[in-house]
Amino acid sequence: MTNYYALLAVAILTSWTTATAQVTVRLVDGPGPSTGRVEVYYSGSWGTVCGDYFDDADARVVCRMLGYPGGVDIGNSYGAGGGRIWLDNVKCTGTEANIADCRHNGWGRHNCEHWQDASVSCIVARLVGGPSALEGRLEVLYGDSWGTVCDNGFDDRDARVVCRMLGYQGGVYIGNRYGAGNGSIWLNDVPCTGTESSIADCPHSGWGYRYGCDHSDDVSVSCAAKVRLIGGLTP
Repeated sequence: MTNYYALLAVAILTSWTTATAQVTVRLVDGPGPSTGRVEVYYSGSWGTVCGDYFDDADARVVCRMLGYPGGVDIGNSYGAGGGRIWLDNVKCTGTEANIADCRHNGWGRHNCEHWQDASVSCIVARLVGGPSALEGRLEVLYGDSWGTVCDNGFDDRDARVVCRMLGYQGGVYIGNRYGAGNGSIWLNDVPCTGTESSIADCPHSGWGYRYGCDHSDDVSVSCAAKVRLIGGLTP
């Protein structure tokens, strides 16, 4: 009998793992692959996700599934989809590997219309105006446009987060070395702890809130900090 229950547990776990592995996501009708309406592939067809309870924690999970370090909920910015509404009342903690692992009503169970379909912007960063991709003025893609980050509260901890987003081990804040950008100033007062996966996960004043900032305050970052060893017998 013990073996029966053990085999049953393994079968259930295998079935659940296989089902989770078959759940994929995409962002559609946006300006690029990092922004758009959320669609989920389940049971052989694509469907949407209702915006009820959907928030930044859910967006982070979606964006990590797509290979981005973080993201934000942007309401129903990219309109109504079609077909099935696969998920409703999704309540991720933000740490899950797959949206299928989050709490929800059950596949296909909802009380939503397609005008409530959730949209997400996965946050992408770049360094521009410097000598290489390792160093420059920080710009962040939010929605369909690039913008800068104000220097209020910005320090090396923020720079480390940015550089990890770009695939580097660490980085330093280098003031306003690479000058003023243009367009939106997306972030202000960003006190990262340095452990976040994305600058979107850090506290901030709100997207596009720029009180007290202009483009002369745009931050620059270097992910090319040099290391030396001293005090040893050899270099």
